[in-house]
Amino acid sequence: MAKRILFVVSTLMVSVVLIALIAFGQGRGERGTPPPARPDNPQSLAQIDAARKIAGDDAFLRKPFDFFCVTANTRANDSNAPELEPVQLFDDVYAVGNSETTVYAITTSDGIVLIDAGYPERVESVLIPGLRKLGLDPARVKYILVGHGHGDHFGGARYFQDHYATRIATTAADWDLINPPNQPANQARPKKDVVLSEGQPLRFGGLTFTPILIPGHTPGSLAFIFPVRDKGKVRIAGLFGGTALTLNRLTTDALKQYIGSIGHYLEAAKKMNVEVELQNHPIFDGMPERLAQLKKLKPGAANPFVVGTDRYIKMWNIVSQCIQAEIARRE
Repeated sequence: MAKRILFVVSTLMVSVVLIALIAFGQGRGERGTPPPARPDNPQSLAQIDAARKIAGDDAFLRKPFDFFCVTANTRANDSNAPELEPVQLFDDVYAVGNSETTVYAITTSDGIVLIDAGYPERVESVLIPGLRKLGLDPARVKYILVGHGHGDHFGGARYFQDHYATRIATTAADWDLINPPNQPANQARPKKDVVLSEGQPLRFGGLTFTPILIPGHTPGSLAFIFPVRDKGKVRIAGLFGGTALTLNRLTTDALKQYIGSIGHYLEAAKKMNVEVELQNHPIFDGMPERLAQLKKLKPGAANPFVVGTDRYIKMWNIVSQCIQAEIARRE
């Protein structure tokens, strides 16, 4: 009898853990079981070669090539990575949170907009103190734009919702991922609030945030295009909020959808002249090196986060070519 009770209790504990993981969207980029890794073939090698030619000798562009085209280098973000030293990137843009799961704060005349909210257990220990260290009042966070519905991106949103009446915004599809239909309310997840749609920009505090739908990593992943001020000059930033880091977790169909999403995003990025590159998982774009450059920046020198529209487009074309190489290995 005691063994049977122990078995039931153990089973329930496993179920609770699985439910928690699903609730916080860990690994929810998968769609079924992906095929096993396969060796390169002429088609995959051609895609890799195309990506290599785009990257050339550009140190910035070699980062995504080395990450995505060298299969052994792809990895998920590390939740135990060091916390990011809170830093101001532009006149009105700040980076806080974790070094591999970064939150961006954009200041406006009417308050602060966050892109993502980091891990739920680090709101009071990392995110809030980080904002305050930068001279930003957490109570002035009026919106949180969620790049995609995984727990390391929406995790801190409920705290802001409850303490500061912050509006939380993401797509209908990812609201369903965060709060599945017919599921009981969960105190750790934000209550459904603003629904973002492509073609309906969010205007706040004199700024316009343009959402671009990029399904693949999750059904409702979003990229955001918005203006930033660089020593008073207006520049256009792009943040691709649904990057798939571990390609082997995605089925071939999901990868093909993701390739389409990159192409769709690049159409908007070209049209809007995106020249500032930001990432919420900055592990393949050389952010540590650029932060080091920023710290030593001399008066009049270019901000290292301003990469130019041509290089920005090339960066994402490299990612696309590398993913197409992975698809070619499977077909």
